[in-house]
Amino acid sequence: MLLAAVGAGEAAAPASALAVPEAQNAKTIRLVLTVAKGESTKPAQRRASLTCQPAGGSHRQARTACQQLAKVGGRIDKLQSDGSMCMMLWDPVTVTANGTWKGRKVAYTHTFSNACTLSTTTGSVFSL
Repeated sequence: MLLAAVGAGEAAAPASALAVPEAQNAKTIRLVLTVAKGESTKPAQRRASLTCQPAGGSHRQARTACQQLAKVGGRIDKLQSDGSMCMMLWDPVTVTANGTWKGRKVAYTHTFSNACTLSTTTGSVFSL
């Protein structure tokens, strides 16, 4: 339970009064991204946090990743291949994205056939 510190004679503010305003929640963009070798999400070889507006977190290409996600309204499944060719090689890579995009919950998991296909499809988003 969230409580506010109060002095003598003061009433404690209810937890709802301390919550982040709804308008601010609607603007929040926070994702945790992982990349794992194989068809399982674990163990993750790479992990990064991504925040947008402003771009940041531990993601090494945060600004570009945020721009790419903004073009698809934060819907990772709507990212499309850049048209580059990849070898038809089965060396799976599984990615996850969990968090919020402007108030909408994000829970994304996908296995790509190889790292090249991941890169050409998702651009900088999973370049952790």
